[in-house]
Order: sequence, then C-alpha cells, then structure tokens
Amino acid sequence: MRDRLKKAGFTAAVLFVCGLMYFYGKATDEQKMQREIAKEVIRLHVVANSDSGEDQKLKLEVKEEILSLLREQMREDQTVTAAQQTIRDHLDEIEEAAGRYIRDMGYDYPVKAELGTCYFPVKEYGDLTFPAGEYKALKVNIGRSEGKNWWCVMYPTLCFVDSTYQVVPDESKEKLKDNLTEEEYDSLLSGGEDVEYGFKILDVISGIFK
Repeated sequence: MRDRLKKAGFTAAVLFVCGLMYFYGKATDEQKMQREIAKEVIRLHVVANSDSGEDQKLKLEVKEEILSLLREQMREDQTVTAAQQTIRDHLDEIEEAAGRYIRDMGYDYPVKAELGTCYFPVKEYGDLTFPAGEYKALKVNIGRSEGKNWWCVMYPTLCFVDSTYQVVPDESKEKLKDNLTEEEYDSLLSGGEDVEYGFKILDVISGIFK
C-alpha cells in the first residue's frame, strides 16, 4: 500500500511539474506573439481628469475630437511606421484641438499628447481580440489624469469601428493580415481561448488518488 502511495505521489509530482512547464511555455509563447502583434498596431489612450460623471463625459467627447482630426490623415497610411509619423506630425494640433474643445465646454484642464508605450488589458473589437501587453500608443492626458481611461486601436483604424454593431472594417483586417503572420492573425480571431488543456492534468492527478 505504501509503495502504491509513493508511486502515485511521484506520478502526481511529475504531472504537476509538466503542467507548470506547459503553462509557462504557453505564457511565454503568447507574450512573444503579443510583442509581434504590437509592432503592427498603434493604440489610443485617453485619460480623464477624474472619475466624476462630467469628466468622464468630457473624456469621450475629447476622444471624438481627436479621432475626427486624425481620421482623414491616417486613412492613407499603409504601414505602422507611416501612421506613427502622421501622429507625431499632428501632436501639437491634437493638443490644440482637445484644449480648445475643453475650454469651449467651460473647463480649464491642460492637455498633454504624446506618442509612447502603454500597457493595455485584453480588448475585443468586433471579432478581433487583442492580447494584454505593452503597445505603442497616442496617450492624451486631460487635467490631473486621475480618472478612468478610454482606449482603442488607431492603426489599423479600429477606433472607427461602428459603435453599435462593432463591425471591424475589412480594410483594417486586410492591413493586419498583410503585416502579421497567419498564426498571429488567427490568434486575434480566436482570442487565445485554447488554454483549457492544462486542467486535464489536474483531472488526472485527482483520479490517481480516488
């Protein structure tokens, strides 16, 4: 009986280590894939002055001003490098347009726009799911920047997705397909849902001790 328990314990330990290795390897692979996807994407990150209802409403209105300003300029950009340059070229205009709108609404919040790197959580756009991680982003800080933020994908132009039906434009999908590997693009469609296999290991371990 003791030998049987030792054998079962050893088997369980081996399976547990294998499970950890599986999850660690999968996490590492997903991180690598996220970094590759991030090379072809530019996000928008707008941070409100505070979490008050007025400041949150203002944040969304400022976001619309920014998208309205950049919509036409970025439409012709065929590469992420070109899109980044377009944003750099318009940083002053972005700050001016946002600041002017904020003043027109009766607030005196300063605005700071910069192209940098930000962390984003998992986010769905229509049938595409972008993994969490660091992305190049146009970050717009309003006032104290202590409120909830709003984000989207500026390149390809998923920010301009239909807000009611969440339909991703075919043109944007084509840009992603052209610049990502087949595996990377498929991962956006699947949303990284293939993570359940590891739980089978736990089922096996449980069965050993039944």
